Amino acid sequence: MMSDTSKDALIKMEANIDNMNPEQYGGLLDRYLQAGANDAWMTPIIMKKGRPAIMLSILCRKELLDTMRDITFRHTTTIGMRYTPYERFVCEREFRTVTLGHDVVHVKEAFWQGKRVNISLEYEDLAAIAEKEDKPIKEIEKKVWRLLSL
Repeated sequence: MMSDTSKDALIKMEANIDNMNPEQYGGLLDRYLQAGANDAWMTPIIMKKGRPAIMLSILCRKELLDTMRDITFRHTTTIGMRYTPYERFVCEREFRTVTLGHDVVHVKEAFWQGKRVNISLEYEDLAAIAEKEDKPIKEIEKKVWRLLSL
C-alpha cells in the first residue's frame, strides 16, 4: 500500500494523427495498455488548414518511453512525437472481492489521508455476470452495492 502523500513520476507522450484509418484506433490503445502504459487515449483535434485529426496520448513510466515510441511509429502513421515529464499524487488502494452467488466481483477502494474517497466495482466482472444471468448490468451492480453495506 502507498502512503497518503505518494508521488509517482510518469511521462506523457503525444502524437497528432491526421491520415490513419480510424478503425485501427481501438486495437492501438489496447496495444499500449498491454505493453504497460498506465493509460492511453485519443482526443479529436483540428490541425492546420482545418484538417480533423486525433491527438494520441500515452501516460507511462519513463522506462517505457522506447517501447511506447516503437509501438507508435510501427502502428500509426505519425512521423513525430513529443513527451513531457509528469508527477501525480496517488491515493492508497485496497482491493477486495464480493461474492455474488457463484460469481466474484472485484472491488477497489481508494483512500486519501486515511479516509476512503472512492469505491469502484470492476466493470468486466459485472458485465460477465449480467451476460450469464441475462440481466442488465445495473441490476447486478445494485446487488453488489447492497452486499457492500456502505
